[in-house]
Amino acid sequence: MKAITASALVLVILLGALFIYVAEDIPAFGDPNSPANRWVNLSISVDAGADVLTSLNDGVVPEVLAEKIKDRGFPLPPGYKVEEEEGGWNVLIPTGERLYHELQEYYFINREGDRLWVYRYSAPVRWQERCEEETGVPNMVTAGLADYRGYDTLGETTVIFTAGISVILLLRRRGKL
Repeated sequence: MKAITASALVLVILLGALFIYVAEDIPAFGDPNSPANRWVNLSISVDAGADVLTSLNDGVVPEVLAEKIKDRGFPLPPGYKVEEEEGGWNVLIPTGERLYHELQEYYFINREGDRLWVYRYSAPVRWQERCEEETGVPNMVTAGLADYRGYDTLGETTVIFTAGISVILLLRRRGKL
């Protein structure tokens, strides 16, 4: 066996082992409550002291937590609401758009031991839960491409069409001179 063939075989085996190792951490396909699909950890935490828990139970995000969220670039808008849920608290915010008249889930504050952690709900979960209600389209992918991101899709299609026409014009054969 040639040295290059042997080294290629070893490289393929190592990459295969690495792929299997990484694939073990992928959540089950379609599991809506897996951490990657349900919410994203913002790496914001505070001690779950009595005053912090009292504020959350009273429907207010504590100032220490609100400041950390603001420093992270996700300030709380006026009119938010805090609702207790199993395992933590949902922070609901008004969207202010004409199609969305109700409060939307934005943050989830989870209590783990003596710490509170802030998670951000992910967009795919929102699409999954509300796309048919908001767009009237039962297919999530079609709703995303044609409704939620309609102008973006139109722009991408225009760029691809223009590139295709340009290639045809550059490669066409010209008659004999």
